[in-house]
Amino acid sequence: MCAQRPLVQVGVFDHQGKYVESARVGVEPKEAGGTAHSLQWDRSRGCYVALGVGPGPYCLTAQAPGHDDAKRDVEVEAEGLRTIVILGAAGLSHLYRGRVKTPFQPQPDLFAIALDESMSADAVAKLDNAADEEGLRNEFVDSNWQAPRHGRVLRFPAAASEASRAEMVQKLVAFGGVRRLGPLVHFDKNESISCLTDELVVRMRPGGTRADVEALAGRRNLTMLRQLVVAENVFVFRMPGPVSYEMLGAANEIATKEPVVYAEPNLISIGIRDSIAGGVHPTDFLFPMQWHLPLMRCPQAWQLIRDSISPHRAMGSSEITIAVVDWGIDIANPEFAGNLANGQPKVSAVFDFHNMAASNDGRSHGHGTCCAGVATALPNNDGGCGVAGNCRLMAIRRPEGIMASETAYSDMYLWIAGLDPKSPTPGFPAPIAPGADVISNSFGYAAGLPISGLMQDTFDLVTKRGRGGHGVLLFFSTGNTYPPVDFTLLRPWAADPRTFAVSGSTLAINGATETRAKESNFGGVALLDLCAPSATALGSPHDPPTSHAVITAADRVANDPDPNLRPNAPGEATARTITTAAAAVGATSLSVASSSLFNKDDFIVIGTPGAGPAEFNQITRILGGTTLELKDTIKSPHASGAAISTGPRDSLHTFSGASCATALAAGVGALLLSACPELGWKQARELLRRTAAKIDPVNSDATGIWRDAKGVLFGNRGYAGPHYSRGYGFGRIDAAAAVEAALARRSV
Repeated sequence: MCAQRPLVQVGVFDHQGKYVESARVGVEPKEAGGTAHSLQWDRSRGCYVALGVGPGPYCLTAQAPGHDDAKRDVEVEAEGLRTIVILGAAGLSHLYRGRVKTPFQPQPDLFAIALDESMSADAVAKLDNAADEEGLRNEFVDSNWQAPRHGRVLRFPAAASEASRAEMVQKLVAFGGVRRLGPLVHFDKNESISCLTDELVVRMRPGGTRADVEALAGRRNLTMLRQLVVAENVFVFRMPGPVSYEMLGAANEIATKEPVVYAEPNLISIGIRDSIAGGVHPTDFLFPMQWHLPLMRCPQAWQLIRDSISPHRAMGSSEITIAVVDWGIDIANPEFAGNLANGQPKVSAVFDFHNMAASNDGRSHGHGTCCAGVATALPNNDGGCGVAGNCRLMAIRRPEGIMASETAYSDMYLWIAGLDPKSPTPGFPAPIAPGADVISNSFGYAAGLPISGLMQDTFDLVTKRGRGGHGVLLFFSTGNTYPPVDFTLLRPWAADPRTFAVSGSTLAINGATETRAKESNFGGVALLDLCAPSATALGSPHDPPTSHAVITAADRVANDPDPNLRPNAPGEATARTITTAAAAVGATSLSVASSSLFNKDDFIVIGTPGAGPAEFNQITRILGGTTLELKDTIKSPHASGAAISTGPRDSLHTFSGASCATALAAGVGALLLSACPELGWKQARELLRRTAAKIDPVNSDATGIWRDAKGVLFGNRGYAGPHYSRGYGFGRIDAAAAVEAALARRSV
């Protein structure tokens, strides 16, 4: 948001991620002649604020009863400062994330294990049974009470001795493909875990020499493993001794007493995914049911590009690449298997950073395919279409389990951006050129912790040197929570100022009014950039106007544990018939002229997409060749003669959540770069923010209410119109308005 005087905003949280509203927060100048300022709690912003703080170096302090004090140096820029402080109960253990002291509650009665990709479903079931027999209870599950594929967090029985605990761990580790992880430094049973390793990432202060690095290693008995390329003088060291909470004492001493910018453990984190008028009109079978595309005014955006540049670029430029980082993509799905308008293959690169393989064949989840579909599914080939269907796709499977260290993620992002991380990891791919222009990330990492210094440096480099110096556009999900929460700590990568933070909007029950999606998280000291269409709620069916969900490509191979991410819609109409009698609401069967090309378990569309009511269902039984029995009741009335269609199981109609919204926003980002390739990442962000639609403008909820450009709240004297909302960011993304603004900046 804009302010006429520099605005300092500090989010203060306890070690459980909750607001601390009773703290004393202030900044003391470090230069002579400066002025000290006390910050006041502002409930409407979710943080402490002070106006009129002059630029320069300050010491930030925060104190609250029952908590250890926090104190660190900060730099207030001309535009102000946004930062966080985490206060821990007196005497609580802590580590550092960048410069932020991060208290945490040790978990000596829990231990984490990582499961290798090679473990079969039968082996995983035997492992879980062995844990049960030992009285070890898994406490790491998603909202459907499913354990993540690559990890477990197990609680020791209360009466178990140290010797028996060691035996229990050894029995599990004896299973092939099981590795014990280091002690937990963060545990959210439905979101994410983070564990210590014996590695420490250190960035020396500017001017540090190789001799300084070697001297530090000698003083602290560290072994240098590698130098990172994300910034000057960043190194990875191995610390002495076994991995334990005790090693943090030495790590914290290096962070506070040595000449370093930061010193932080190289954590391994395992997360649970985000659970999840006029113009060009594609001919795809399901396009008329993709309500989210006209809502964002994508057809008008495509028309603008077509008229201003070329018909072949209407739905994006083949020179722009969107990388979708997730759990792998079904690139053989017809939505990705074809060619672009210029004849190039849709997919530019494929890599699995979990298995270090040039494929996405090891998938066990469909989430990534759904994200890729809404962002960039091919147009005019049946199924549905993506926002930027003529852009190229880079299919990336991210590291999980034991592979999911922060250095692994840093290396991955540099590679995607076309930079060379000089990774020593066996099987790491050779650099590519060009790299991705846009990266879509619908997941959380190290949820509940501040962003590390390493990842700050990584995103800084990707936005400085990626895309030929214009900067890669990094879109991150803000996650799904009910009730919604401030995403600042829940999604630390989305909270970084170099990334685009995206949440979900949707349509109200009347099918016209735009509002927040049910589980959509909101901003605080971290800015929410944009919102984009998503489902009414997680798992909602596409049943307008009562509820809305997004139609996208489905992974046809991975048997996703979430039924809403499995194929449940035909991608094209390869078989058709018509009804011979009217079908009423609530009916569970259809009378049809013929069922000769239909089979039990086929997914069907009742009605013609785009011509009156159309809905999805599934055949459970065929009687007498003219009656189709259905899995679900019919939701809309259909006259005799209504079309019934079926075809390949390439699509689904139940995609939802911030994952969907983020991929949609990434697609619009690719359209912007298609319209004006020379846009810098900051310029792209400014255009997306400025042109976003200010939906729900009279919202008076504490986290949905709008402010004007001077920070005045809606309903208050002097309010000049909506500019920013914690719940909607700068607004719901408007593809046509953004593309029009980008075209105005295009070089002739």
